Amino acid sequence: MKLIRIKVDSEEFIEHDWPREYERLGGRALSSTIISREVPPMSHPLGESNKLIIAPGLMAASPVPCCNKLSIGAKSPLTGGIKESNVGGRVAYRLARLGIGALVLEGAPLSSHPRAIILSSKRPTIERVDELIGLGNYETHKKLQELYGPRAAILSIGPAGELKLGGACIISGDNDDHPGRAAGRGGLGAVMGSKGIKAIVIPHSKAEKTVPNKNQKEIKEIAKNFSEYLRKSRAILTKYGTAGMIDLANGVGGLPTRNYRTGTFEGVEKINAAALYETIKDRGGSTSAACTPGCPIRCSNVYLDEEKNYLTSSLEYETMCMVGSNLGIDDLDAIARLDRTCDDLGLDTIETGATLGLAMEAGLVEFGDGDGALTLVEEVYKGTVMGRLIGSGVTTFARVMGIERVPQVKGQSFPAYDPRIFKGMGSTFATSPMGADHTAGPAIPGRKGLDPNKEISLTDPEGQAELSHDLQILVAILDQLGLCLFAGPEVRNLSFWKDILNARFAWDITEDDILEMGKSLLRTEIDFNKRAGINEKGNKLPDWLREEPLKPSGKVFDVDPEELSKLDF
Repeated sequence: MKLIRIKVDSEEFIEHDWPREYERLGGRALSSTIISREVPPMSHPLGESNKLIIAPGLMAASPVPCCNKLSIGAKSPLTGGIKESNVGGRVAYRLARLGIGALVLEGAPLSSHPRAIILSSKRPTIERVDELIGLGNYETHKKLQELYGPRAAILSIGPAGELKLGGACIISGDNDDHPGRAAGRGGLGAVMGSKGIKAIVIPHSKAEKTVPNKNQKEIKEIAKNFSEYLRKSRAILTKYGTAGMIDLANGVGGLPTRNYRTGTFEGVEKINAAALYETIKDRGGSTSAACTPGCPIRCSNVYLDEEKNYLTSSLEYETMCMVGSNLGIDDLDAIARLDRTCDDLGLDTIETGATLGLAMEAGLVEFGDGDGALTLVEEVYKGTVMGRLIGSGVTTFARVMGIERVPQVKGQSFPAYDPRIFKGMGSTFATSPMGADHTAGPAIPGRKGLDPNKEISLTDPEGQAELSHDLQILVAILDQLGLCLFAGPEVRNLSFWKDILNARFAWDITEDDILEMGKSLLRTEIDFNKRAGINEKGNKLPDWLREEPLKPSGKVFDVDPEELSKLDF
């Protein structure tokens, strides 16, 4: 494996043999370790001292399914702390097959001309792409595919990233070349924009090599059995995708509705999993699609408009809630248009949906007005003051508009789980070094901690801090492997992942060693955040969640602050 540093000022590529101290690091562990060691904690996130790290996981391009998620990390423009966001698509798979374990973008551009990094199998180059200035991701990907082939793996930013807005994300093309996958959280698109990079392109090449495994026969057999297990056990995800969470969240009274004012939505049956499935099926879209190579779960989808033309891919729970129920919108087509526009602009749908919720409560448009919400988002194309505010995220928008009640932690908006019901998730929002991020410790029904026999009620405050703590460790492990959240690891299958890692790398690690991988990563991230000025005072939810009962349940967030402050990795 190689580590490639890309100096965006001199346009140099500096190739290093894989550092020995990084031998067992991949994905989020690698990006966070490099940031912790090389980025000054008090530096400006959009300044030359910040670095953007792009890293496949340890298991990328292996026969094991669901292991091709890509980690992207930097100091976050939203939180001011360390940040990793992962994304599907082909990039992790391609990087691993080219023998690249990480790309490190560093420095500051010397000109305002946007450029693209082209990672060919022969010689990487940086090229000016003035023709892509201001283009959305759909047109950007189309033009790059015309130049480098329809199977090129692409990461890009849209106008939001070029404007360096806090809600900007990095968009990846999916397996069907649609720019519909997002490394959404943390404003990492703004960091890529600050480096003057519009896109990273990896053309398909016959020179790509199969990534070696030390015990090929054993790993293939394990992978075959695991793939079959996932196909059977995740069948509901294959049919309905993550949209199945809508009825669940609404049923327990924790579905964010009209800027987190209530936990149930009267229009839920128009936007739930069944409605989405039937709409896609009737219009000839795809109800089941893979977001990465080698995924047997296939929980993504392709959504067509009323004329049966492609509109977006894919509609998932977080988006359907944050630009749906959270805005009082019960029209799937309106939600899909908002999703398409956010993908094109390169905006995180979670941060944007939360910001639109504030805008609606402030009276800029009415709740339920899908066209009005779309008009606000489209202001980002024009670079207007309002567009920049919408694209900057909840904290900046609230500060400018004089709004006190803001759904955020460490400057990043809540995802689609009201902490007054999802109390383990709220504990994660408060304590994760990633800020309010559901993927950092997803305490939803069915998720277990390190004691798989321990039952914790969703709405009971007892045990929620411990559950969040355990899930953060398990997620930190999977983010190092490049593993999808729906494939594990769980404490019950740590022995499986021990066998996989030992078979691939000829290691001799134990289950305890794997747990330590997760704990060590979290300690690294927390240490960086402390040096960046984010102390325990930042590890709390807004006071209004403890004071304002959620309708109709009347519940508040009542996990003991002392329990949250005692979490130790």
